[in-house]
Amino acid sequence: MEKGCGGEDSTCIEIPLSNPKDRALHLDVQLTSAALNGDNEIILSPLQCTKYIVWYSPATTGYSNESIIFQPEMAEEFWYLLKLTIELPKPTIMPEIQCDLGKHVTQIIPVVNRTHETLKLRATNSNPENFVLDVNRKSQLIISPHSTTDLPVLFYPSALGRTGHQACINFYCTQFTEWKFYLSGVGLFPQPLDPERITTRIGLQSSIVIPFKNPTTEDVLIDITLTSVEHPRNLVIDHCWDSFIYESSAFRFSSMSEIQGITLPPKGNVDISLLFIPQIMKLHKTMVIVEMTKANGKYWPIDNFDELDVEFKSIMGIDSEEIQAIHWIYPIVGLPLAPPPKSPPVIIQCQSRKRVEEKVEIILNAGFFGLNPTPELKEVLVIPRRTSYSFCEDPNEIPKIHEFEYEIQFESEAMKSKLESCVAVYLIDKSYDVTAERLTFIFNLVFTPKKPLRSHITLKIQCITEGIWKFPITLIATEPDTDAVIDIEGVGLFKESVFELRLKSQTRNPEPFTAHFLPGSDVEFFVRPQAGELLPCNTNGTLITVGFKPKMYCRKYKATLVIQTEEMYWIYEINGLSPTTVPPKNAKSKIDATHKTHDNVPVHRRNFVRENAKLIRTGVSSTIKGAPLVMKNQ
Repeated sequence: MEKGCGGEDSTCIEIPLSNPKDRALHLDVQLTSAALNGDNEIILSPLQCTKYIVWYSPATTGYSNESIIFQPEMAEEFWYLLKLTIELPKPTIMPEIQCDLGKHVTQIIPVVNRTHETLKLRATNSNPENFVLDVNRKSQLIISPHSTTDLPVLFYPSALGRTGHQACINFYCTQFTEWKFYLSGVGLFPQPLDPERITTRIGLQSSIVIPFKNPTTEDVLIDITLTSVEHPRNLVIDHCWDSFIYESSAFRFSSMSEIQGITLPPKGNVDISLLFIPQIMKLHKTMVIVEMTKANGKYWPIDNFDELDVEFKSIMGIDSEEIQAIHWIYPIVGLPLAPPPKSPPVIIQCQSRKRVEEKVEIILNAGFFGLNPTPELKEVLVIPRRTSYSFCEDPNEIPKIHEFEYEIQFESEAMKSKLESCVAVYLIDKSYDVTAERLTFIFNLVFTPKKPLRSHITLKIQCITEGIWKFPITLIATEPDTDAVIDIEGVGLFKESVFELRLKSQTRNPEPFTAHFLPGSDVEFFVRPQAGELLPCNTNGTLITVGFKPKMYCRKYKATLVIQTEEMYWIYEINGLSPTTVPPKNAKSKIDATHKTHDNVPVHRRNFVRENAKLIRTGVSSTIKGAPLVMKNQ
């Protein structure tokens, strides 16, 4: 049987079988190659005709002879010889992709290894400028047997349309010399990018750097325009962005930046430095527009002009297959940050495992209402922070509703994980003073700490048309009440006596814990283990042993034991008690009043009167040391 098949593909081979007898026939099947895949046995019913199906997945190219052997139980075996011709894998044409000029998109190439061998691939790329295979070029790409690997390819358009946007990526290995994938793409007109947001305090300045790269293969000239300073020329912008085109002194380019006639080579880069210097509490918007023309004065071709719809041509101002300049639009949104409040920060203190509620008064000063506001212009909405916001409102118009968002900011992500479930804030009252341009919000802050800590949080209030206010708050959680008092009675000096307790996790899952004594505890106490896991709440819990080893009698021993997890905190007062002594009963004292050695020592008598008469001066013990005992008359 002769058959042709493609490399890296599975070919179905059908072999006709029949059972001429009136009884069932059982056949064992032997395949001579691992590239063949089929059933190892087959049962034919009486007088049944069927086809045995086997799949062939070759791991090489060229010619190959394979055999399929059938072994019946009660007859001689028979076999089929397969003469196979394996061609190179068929080229794969990937779907066409589209991308804005100056950006890149990712396309996935699925590389399927249907063979029984491991493929160690290397790749060649006919157009690495526009299509970048995102793999390590120095190492081989290893594809395990009967597996699929997704390879990302990045498409970087360098022109408008399809010109030059084709590539062939060829994989090769010891089994196959050629495995081609054809890719193609279309470069689109750049669309406005997502707005960049910048924040700084009133009266200060902050900068943002916009990196721009010449994506084409031409030498170009770059002109940069700021819409808050100059109205863009020769550019039609969608009305959605009208609010970004108004005069404002809050934005300006850095004095070190060139903005006109910048020459860039192919793939050249330039950094655009923009400064934000707000003076009032109002939202500021602008757009940085980069205009790119050819250095030789020629126009940019558009080879897919006929595919552009009429509305898009009208918006972009395109009426021919050439365009003089290509524009990139970078929207910028600036939010001023109010100066820090002059009043001292709010301090909220609560004992661990207790609850406290405090009212926090916040006063905002800014030009919220304008001149002669009507009642409908005085409406204020205060809500928790949302995740996104549209910036397509006109900042020159006073909004009918002043919308404020509030949230709590923590010192770090680690502190946020500890406090997020313990702190809550919500608005309970609001008022305004039109004459003083002042808003007053009263929040209720609920603090329910689980363990002792001290942290600084910030209540952030943001109005998308006004700015940002931040108010610091200090949270202090003190030690909780003692969970239990444990008395451990000693059994003797330098002997251990222990007390055992069991603790459970407060969840259905095990929790890591640590156990230690607070400073000031006596060193005669110990705890085992000092770290481990608390078993879930539906178990008997984890056994923790507290021990006491006294070093002297008649002394009070005390310690404070702390056992804590990520969420919980237990505290125990430990008392070490001296051993209880029992006086002996019905025991007679045994006293030996004699001392034979002492009684046999001879007694030497001293005459202190005679010794003192021989002294002529006072001794060391006298208040006047070394003075003569007899005064001499002059």
